[in-house]
Amino acid sequence: MNSAVPSPITSQRTVLGHPVGLFLLFLVEMWERFSYYGMRGLLVLYLATPVTGMLVLPDGAAPGFNPGRGWSDGDAATLYGWYTGLAYLVPIIGGLIGDKLIGTHRSMVVGGLLISAGHVVLAVSGFGAMAENQLGMSIFMFGLALIVLGTGHFKPSVSVMVGELYPPGDPRRDGAFSIFYMGINLGAFLCAFVCGTLGETVGWHWGFGSAAVGMLAGLGLYLYSRPKYLAHVGLPPAGKPNYVGHFLAGGTVLAAGFAVLSHLGVAAQVNALMTPVVTGLIGLVVLGLSGWFVAIQEKQDRGPVASIFIFMLFNAFFWIAFEQAGSSINLFTDRYTDRHIGSFNVPTTWFQSINPGIIILLAPAFGAIWTSLARRGMNPTQPMKIALGLAFLGAGYVIITAAGAASLPGHAPASLWLVFATYTLHTFGELCLSPTGLSYVTKAAPVRFVSLLMGIWFISSFIANLGGGLIASRVEAIEKGDIQLPWRFGGQADFFFLFVVSSFGAAAVIVALTPLLKKLMRSVDD
Repeated sequence: MNSAVPSPITSQRTVLGHPVGLFLLFLVEMWERFSYYGMRGLLVLYLATPVTGMLVLPDGAAPGFNPGRGWSDGDAATLYGWYTGLAYLVPIIGGLIGDKLIGTHRSMVVGGLLISAGHVVLAVSGFGAMAENQLGMSIFMFGLALIVLGTGHFKPSVSVMVGELYPPGDPRRDGAFSIFYMGINLGAFLCAFVCGTLGETVGWHWGFGSAAVGMLAGLGLYLYSRPKYLAHVGLPPAGKPNYVGHFLAGGTVLAAGFAVLSHLGVAAQVNALMTPVVTGLIGLVVLGLSGWFVAIQEKQDRGPVASIFIFMLFNAFFWIAFEQAGSSINLFTDRYTDRHIGSFNVPTTWFQSINPGIIILLAPAFGAIWTSLARRGMNPTQPMKIALGLAFLGAGYVIITAAGAASLPGHAPASLWLVFATYTLHTFGELCLSPTGLSYVTKAAPVRFVSLLMGIWFISSFIANLGGGLIASRVEAIEKGDIQLPWRFGGQADFFFLFVVSSFGAAAVIVALTPLLKKLMRSVDD
């Protein structure tokens, strides 16, 4: 915790053995994730819907007009990749700002205000003729950039504040982050039923704007209750002036600049540069820098640090495939799936709630399984947990590959239960892989490089999310045969089978590397 000035007296009241402030942060984080995942579920659907798009309404109801942007699936998936990727990259900068300049409390407030403003701007971009013209699209990009920059301030700050509630060595810390993690997933679970429903059945921009209401409500509750429950956390460094206004203005200017560049076509030119050759060269540079970083470590640290970089590679393989949920699988669900349960047509965005819903139900069970296996000396090593996660991911893609035949002319729509099963297996994979990754970094990294390696881990998430969007942008080319793959099932099954191969292939490779990885990890208490 930063020491600036003596802290006011803060309430010592607890709930379930934890400070009330934890649950206040839980609610604020819930609304921020409500915003992010609400946008994640709507973005590709909105962009790829024709300008003559119709509302999703109950069977027999008179159709309504709900214009999208008429983008190609490829362009929509590319923007999705940049949006989700930058949501992991920008927080690295936001964390430094919060830690060194304004404190995590003020940084979180800046983030919440920028996110709220971004959703309001998205809603405004759909008024009248702006729903179809280039001006409206530029305003939409302005709002999207505001949300990304706000997330950069918000995401690292709130997590740090949770940690500041507990003194070093407090045994309640792990339980606190488990409760906090439920807030993330509760927001992700609820958003589809509000943002998604409004976006698909009333109008896209009602869905975009609805997230602002929740974010402002959560921020208002936080500011009202903070003096009583969180006055001692998130303080700025001693002697630093209040830069909140500067960062609000700076974020607005940066977002406006991005919108102008997008309007001028610069963003499209950047996308055009992301060719396989350029991407491969970037990969070689990253590989070289990783090798150099390992080489400069103390001898006893080289093995553990090398294992972190190897795990990051497999982590990227996982998330590139997993993040198809908001892009290619989302569009497949919308177009080629029979979403009826009886007479009710399930909105496409509701399927985005399967993942967080299962996490809320089963995360405690998975945690108990690992604990029980550890007591018996049978807890899988980190490589085996990653392999399990990739295997579950691949199994999910086997199912969606089978469903992919529905995209062929004359074929019946796929059952919604196939999509449900796909998301369920992918979530099992996430529960094996995700909670253990960052924990391993904190154990294996040399003390002086923990923060740096945590930042690099998030950079790998940026690369994975961006890569997932760029790969999803190739669905149409693969489906038409413009891009030839070694297999030919037809329709979108060819695209989805790509992730069957990559997931099971990566799982097999990491299993084969396990003896080597155990040697690299020998000084890490796993």
